[in-house]
Amino acid sequence: MEPPRSVNLSELSGRVEVEPNYHVELPDTEYFILVAGGNYPAAATRYDHPNMAAKQDKVFLTRSYWPNGRKRWFQHAGRDFYFVIPRDRIALVFARGYSYVPVVINGQTMHLNVSGGTCDDGWTDFVRQQVSVGIQFSKQKLDLLAEVALPPEEARGKATLELTELSAGDAAGFVELLAGQVCRSRLENGHRLVLRDGWSYDGSRGPFLLEAKATRRRYCIAKVGSEHRAGFRARYTAIDWTATAAANEFSVPSPILENRVGA
Repeated sequence: MEPPRSVNLSELSGRVEVEPNYHVELPDTEYFILVAGGNYPAAATRYDHPNMAAKQDKVFLTRSYWPNGRKRWFQHAGRDFYFVIPRDRIALVFARGYSYVPVVINGQTMHLNVSGGTCDDGWTDFVRQQVSVGIQFSKQKLDLLAEVALPPEEARGKATLELTELSAGDAAGFVELLAGQVCRSRLENGHRLVLRDGWSYDGSRGPFLLEAKATRRRYCIAKVGSEHRAGFRARYTAIDWTATAAANEFSVPSPILENRVGA
């Protein structure tokens, strides 16, 4: 079976019929802002390139479905990278995407995460000028975008990036997620452990002394001072990772935002 054909976006406009009962609505813009994310602690979060328009730390949300149909949401500390890419360097793949529109960029098939819905003549996906191509990108896949993107000085005036700082709550959530990664990799016996608000042992949130880690079962064994007292089990969900990092003088970066194109 032959792969579906792809057509350069410079040859397409407006509402495109990809297949019967499936359409893609394209914006009238010569430049797209593609957003690709990397998840901490992967090396991709330290990515940089002269053609990168901006980067911003965020809390990513993903979901998983259980066999019984229930879904569960997960939070991840991540970093978004922004690239301004001319329309004629993107090709639409003529295949059904259903909110994940397939495109070819620099020889690699990627998927635009968009919104869609049912219309009179089937399903339509709506592509905006700024669109995400997903998270968990590697440095190699980020390079594919950077190689066809405009450098920031050339992108100014062709695309607008309205980026805002994280709210205090989102920034605290990002730091807590990152602190959890730092602590779980660096904590050793004798380090200190602090419990979250609403959790306590013997009337205290700590800091307690770490006695052992049981990483696969997602808990730590901590003790309260005396060598003769038995330790207690502190589940990961009960640990205040930000306070624990501070108690052990572990460095945890704050979220950053760098806009090289400007608003």
